[in-house]
Amino acid sequence: MEATRSGGGANVFKLAIIGGGPAGIGILVRAARLGYLPALLEQGVLMIHSGPVESVGTGNLGEYIINSNTFAKSLVSSVLEEKPELDPPESIHGTFLEPLSAHPAAKRLMDAGNATIGLSELGKFLAAVGGVARLEMLKYPASSTCLVHTTAVQVERVGSQCKITTKTSGASKCYFAEHVALAMGGKQEMPPPDLLPTVYHGKTWLSDNVLRDAGRVALADVLAKAKDKKVCIVGGSHSAFSVAWTLLHKMPSSSSSSPSLFHAKDITMLHRVPVRCYYGSKKEAEADGVVVDKIDKCGSVNTFTGLREDAKALYRAIEANKEARVRLFHLKKPNCPVQTQAYDHATAIVWCCGYGTNMIPIVDIDATPMAFSQSSRGGAVEVDLKGRLMRGASREPIDWLFGIGVGFSLRAAFDEMRTETRADGVTVYHRRGATLILAALFGHAIYGADCTTFEQMVEKCERRRKDDKTKDDTTTSSSKIPRPAETKRLAKHVDESTSPPATPSCSRLKEKSPSTATSIAKRASPHGGSSTTMTLSRVKNTSFVAAAPSPNRRLQGREPTTTTGPPMLRRSSFGDMRRHTSHSSLRIDVAAPSGATAVASVRSCGKPTRLSVAGGAKEAIQGIRSARCGNNQQGSDKKQQPVVVHVESS
Repeated sequence: MEATRSGGGANVFKLAIIGGGPAGIGILVRAARLGYLPALLEQGVLMIHSGPVESVGTGNLGEYIINSNTFAKSLVSSVLEEKPELDPPESIHGTFLEPLSAHPAAKRLMDAGNATIGLSELGKFLAAVGGVARLEMLKYPASSTCLVHTTAVQVERVGSQCKITTKTSGASKCYFAEHVALAMGGKQEMPPPDLLPTVYHGKTWLSDNVLRDAGRVALADVLAKAKDKKVCIVGGSHSAFSVAWTLLHKMPSSSSSSPSLFHAKDITMLHRVPVRCYYGSKKEAEADGVVVDKIDKCGSVNTFTGLREDAKALYRAIEANKEARVRLFHLKKPNCPVQTQAYDHATAIVWCCGYGTNMIPIVDIDATPMAFSQSSRGGAVEVDLKGRLMRGASREPIDWLFGIGVGFSLRAAFDEMRTETRADGVTVYHRRGATLILAALFGHAIYGADCTTFEQMVEKCERRRKDDKTKDDTTTSSSKIPRPAETKRLAKHVDESTSPPATPSCSRLKEKSPSTATSIAKRASPHGGSSTTMTLSRVKNTSFVAAAPSPNRRLQGREPTTTTGPPMLRRSSFGDMRRHTSHSSLRIDVAAPSGATAVASVRSCGKPTRLSVAGGAKEAIQGIRSARCGNNQQGSDKKQQPVVVHVESS
C-alpha cells in the first residue's frame, strides 16, 4: 500500500487515528467487541504512533508509579469479558482479543480481582492488547497500516478529506483520510503568573513528573538536602492525592531511625473546589456523612469526579485526623494569606491542576488555523456528547474531527439532573469514547436497537438488567410455593380424623441423629420394637425445657407411663415424598411427676387440651441448647421431678 496519497479520492483511509496509546487502541478494541472490526479495517484505518512498537497500546501509562483507581478485574473485563446479554451484544470470540485471555498479564489482573493494581502492571496488559491489535491491522495491507516512530505534524482540511502530514526520521509524508481521531494524550505546563507568581516557579514541580519514577527520585534528592522538608500540593483532584500518597509511601526515609521522610504538618494541600469521593450507592455515601443531592442512573455518587481507592483512603484518613503529616486547606478566594504562607515555607510546590491537550495545528479548508473550545484557559480541549471537537467561538461541532483520551474533556450526561460532567479513565475511553467515534462511521446501529445516542444505549441496557433481575427474583419466589398437585399429594397422607389442620405456629419434631443423641437412652420395648427415653424439666409456665444433660452421662432407663390414644402425627422432609410418620405406630408418652396431670395424647400438629410437648418444642429445643452450655438452674430445680418423654416405634 502506497504511503503517500493524492487528494484525488482514491485509496483514502476511512479513519486516521493519531496516537497509539490506550485511547487510540481502544477504538479497535471496541470495534472488535461489537463485530465491526473487519469492516473497519477493510474500509481503511491509519494509526500513527510516535513511540516504539513496544509502546503501542500503553503509551506512557506504564511509567507511573501509583496504583489504579479502578479494580484490576474491571480493567481487564472491559476488554475481554463476554457480554451477550447486552444490546448490542459484546464478544471477543473469533477476534484478535480472544488469545489474550491466556496472557500472563491478563491473568495477573484477574487474580487481583476487586483490588487495585499498579499502573505498571496495567501497562503490560495494554501493551499486549496493542501488540495483537497492530498485528491484526497488518493483515489488511491493502487498506490499513500502523506507523511507529512517526509523528503527525499537521492536519489540513482539503475538500471533503483530511490531509495528514507526518514525519519519520526527518522525512515527511502525507496521508488522506475521511475522519481524524486525535488521541495524543495530555500534557502539563507551568501555571501562568496570575495563578502562581513566577517567583515560585523555581521550586515548582508538575504532578505528572512526580508520579513517574525519574521525577520522584529527583524530588527526593532535593528534599534530602533541605533542612525543612515542607511540600505544598496545589489541587484537590485525584492527581493531587496521588502525589500526597507517593510522598508518604514512595519516598526514602531521611534516616534509619525514622520510617518516613515527613513529620507532622510537613505536607500542605491547597484546593479551591470541594473534594468529592466516589460511592457505589446513596446509602454508602450517607453512611460516610455525605449529603447526597444527586446520583447517576446506576445509583452511584460522583461516578466520574470522585476520589477512589488509595486517594479516597488518604483523604478520609486526613479528615479523620489519622494522618497528621498532611494538612488540608479549602481556599475560598485566591491569594489569601494561607496560600502565600504555604508557598513561602515550602521546599517544593507540586502543581496538580489538571492536564491540557497535546495538540497539533489543525488547518481549516480556507487555510486558516482552527481554534477550539477549551474547558479553561490552557485546559483540555472540549468535545461534545458525540465526541466531536467544537469551534472556539461558536462551539459548532466539527463532524470529521474527534478527540479521545486524557487530553480531551469528554462529557457525560449521566446523572439524574442531566448535567454534563467530565469522564476519564481507560474503561471510559474503550467504551464511551470509542463507541462515539464508531457511531460516526457506521451509524446508529452501533448503539443497538431503538437507540440514537450513547446515553439511550446505557439506559436501555440498565433497564434490561433490572428487568432480568426482577424476573429472576419472581421466578425464585414462585418456585418456593407448592404446586396444586403437590399439595394434594401431601394432603392425602394426613389422617384428618386424628389430626386437626396444621397452624402456622405448629412446631415440628426432628429426629435425632445418632451422633447427637447423647442424652437419650434406648431399651427394648414390650411390643417388640425399641423405645427411647428423654428427660425434660417442668417450668412454671407449663413449657418443657430439657434437663441439663452431661456429655459423659446418659439418662438411665426410666419406666415411662404408657398412654392410650391415637398415634401422633409427625412431619418430616425426605425429598419429594414428604413422608408422614403417622404411617408407623410412633407415639410420644409423657410420664408426669407426682401431683401433675398427665396428658392423654399429644400430637405434633394441632393444639392439645392442656400440656403440649409438641407445642413447646421450640422451648424444649432452646432448653436443650442452653443446657449443653451449662445448667444454671440445676440447683433450684432439684426438688422437681423430671418429665420423661417416651418415644416408641416398631
